[in-house]
Amino acid sequence: MNTQRGMVLVTVLWVVLIVSLLAFSLASSVRAELATTQGSFDSERAFFMAKGAAETVFYGIVKNQDITQSSSVREEKGTFIFPFETGEVRVRLESDAGKINLNSAPDKLIEAMLDSLGLEQQQRNQVVDSILDWRDADDVPHPYGAEVRDYAAGNLASESSPQLPRNEAFQAVDELRLVKNMTPDIFYGRLAIDPATGRYVRFPGVRDLVTVASGSEFININLAAPEVLSALPRITSELTDAIVLERDKERFTGSGDLVNRVPAMSDVEALQYLSFDDLEPSSVTAKATIQNSGISRTVRILYKRERFIRLVSSNPMQYGYFFENKFDRWQFQ
Repeated sequence: MNTQRGMVLVTVLWVVLIVSLLAFSLASSVRAELATTQGSFDSERAFFMAKGAAETVFYGIVKNQDITQSSSVREEKGTFIFPFETGEVRVRLESDAGKINLNSAPDKLIEAMLDSLGLEQQQRNQVVDSILDWRDADDVPHPYGAEVRDYAAGNLASESSPQLPRNEAFQAVDELRLVKNMTPDIFYGRLAIDPATGRYVRFPGVRDLVTVASGSEFININLAAPEVLSALPRITSELTDAIVLERDKERFTGSGDLVNRVPAMSDVEALQYLSFDDLEPSSVTAKATIQNSGISRTVRILYKRERFIRLVSSNPMQYGYFFENKFDRWQFQ
């Protein structure tokens, strides 16, 4: 009898243990599902916050209006800050001159950029050499690169579907998606949990750092976003913070001014890639961050500054040149 009772007790304990394990597993799954759902919701909310703020700033540029006069928006050192109940949006005016030119950047600069995205050495070398093979004019592959025979079979050039690689300059940043060894995470960036804070953080992708439209082989330090600065050779996050802090006080006028105000830049390789020209911005970049989750989304309005002629006086007849900022397109990240 005692033996039977013991067997029953053991069986009951096993059943309780199994049920407990199932309940724990189910609870973990529910928590993970809720976290994923909340993350998706916060991402969408951040997107619309950023989009609305970018449109507001661009409208102010077109109409030449000060948006801080009639709203809760404030401006701090060139950044417009939009407060929301769930977070905030920071908006800056930027230019393609503040990005790395994909068609003229040397291999060392492209390597540094990919290193900043956390690529391992072999993968970095493959992407660098594939980019170089895409834009050069020959069919001789670099050691880790890719030429015509390395792309899809039957890759015949036509007007609607050109041969890959082009063996010429990139015509658009989106062409990078077609480059051998390029992945969505490298191109678009990725969301990951920051071990230090436990919050989701967006790591930038290549498309956030490069351009084909700057017309220069240099990066304008006064217009470059922090993630672009951090992608330059031997510029650490501490150096980036120091540069942004000084730049917000006053624009840099030259390399001497930069080194004088940020002494640690005196022997940094990135100096050779920087320019200090005073250029007009060409984009509105808005980054929204949700306070509780830390999830952020970035959108960008690209616009063009067009010149036109207008009649100023009919007697005597006089014409004048004027400029108008016109919407070009959106970029979503």
